[in-house]
Amino acid sequence: MRLVPRSLAGQLIGLLLLGIAAAHLIAILIEGEGILPQAREYSLVRIAAAYRAVEACAPDETPALLAALESSDAVYRLLPAPPELRPMSAADAELAAELATFAGLPPAAAIHVYVQADTEAYLPGSPRYGLLEARLRLSDGRWLHASLRPRLRSQWWLKFSVPVSVLPVLPLVLLFAWRILRPTRALAEAAERISRGERIDPLPVTGPVELREATAAFNTMHQRLTRFVADRTAMLAAIGHDFRTPLTALRLQVELLEDEAVRAPMRRIIDDMRDMIDETLRFARDDSVREPTQEADLAELVAHVGSRCLELGQAVSWAVPGPVPYRCRPLALGRALANLVDNAVRYGGTARIRLDAPPAGDSLLITVDDDGPGIPEDWLERVFEPFARPAPARDMDTGGIGLGLAIARSCIAAHGGEIHLANRREGGLTATIALPA
Repeated sequence: MRLVPRSLAGQLIGLLLLGIAAAHLIAILIEGEGILPQAREYSLVRIAAAYRAVEACAPDETPALLAALESSDAVYRLLPAPPELRPMSAADAELAAELATFAGLPPAAAIHVYVQADTEAYLPGSPRYGLLEARLRLSDGRWLHASLRPRLRSQWWLKFSVPVSVLPVLPLVLLFAWRILRPTRALAEAAERISRGERIDPLPVTGPVELREATAAFNTMHQRLTRFVADRTAMLAAIGHDFRTPLTALRLQVELLEDEAVRAPMRRIIDDMRDMIDETLRFARDDSVREPTQEADLAELVAHVGSRCLELGQAVSWAVPGPVPYRCRPLALGRALANLVDNAVRYGGTARIRLDAPPAGDSLLITVDDDGPGIPEDWLERVFEPFARPAPARDMDTGGIGLGLAIARSCIAAHGGEIHLANRREGGLTATIALPA
């Protein structure tokens, strides 16, 4: 189970909540239980003052004095005999030592203090009181018993402040995270579109300084790549024109030859050279990038490629599910699939196309099977290189110049997909196109 949120916004919110919870937990641990510091000192001063007043008062005046000292939260009385004392805790002993200091008594004086929390129910947010009982031995052997109700520390405000502090801050954090992540999301979407070969406008430079710098660098990179591709296309077009001119002149010279036995092979060589130049320029120009992206039905596209191959007399069959809507460049994708089918028919005699639309989130798969001899394992990747052809396939009678698979991979890569070749157990070759869903 994933405990860390995937998105940056979720991580920011989680970090905020964790920080608030940790701060309140530390406050609760530090705060602890016990008497409030102000109530603690006030109670000890009152008890010490009552002790000194009783010591200074005549015995017959003591009852009137204690009655005058009593209040709603303090009761004083005299005990003739030593009271039954409970064991003191470390906190109670500390209070007894402080009381001795306030009363001007030595630390070893007979003082006993006992504190307990109020056992009565109270409403959240209302003051919470405890019971402080102190017994001090007087100089005449009697004991002064003081019973006070000081206010205790209450942690209700910590428990209440967690939602109070989170609720106002959370919308601000969400707004802040959305403002920060919006340029990041736009940058990721633009990179994804470029990886699919689409042309995009420069992104607006917004957001924090770091994101503005990243966006500006991305726009600069995109402009340079676009300029590089445009310059390369223009250069190749010029080279193609320069190649065609001498080839045309050479073709005219060949046609002037009288011997048909000499003229025919030379004409065939010139035609092959022209085809190689055309295919090379078409591959280098990468026409798939120029085609706009649009919504298409992959099932219809596969059926269209299969039908066109059938019209050309090729043994092709296909199996597709229902409509599979997909955003792509249909001409480029159809061209890549047609090249795979043509390759399968040329070397395997037949081609079987299958389109699989797996559950959401997985890749779309298009497979092309043939019944040919397959290719050596060490050539499964090399055949995608321009002009690369395994030795058995270099027979000019099969046609082609070794650019079909290279063009197909270029078209699929422009969609963010991949092509893989694999030899089938029962013989033949399988070409698999994996497109991002």
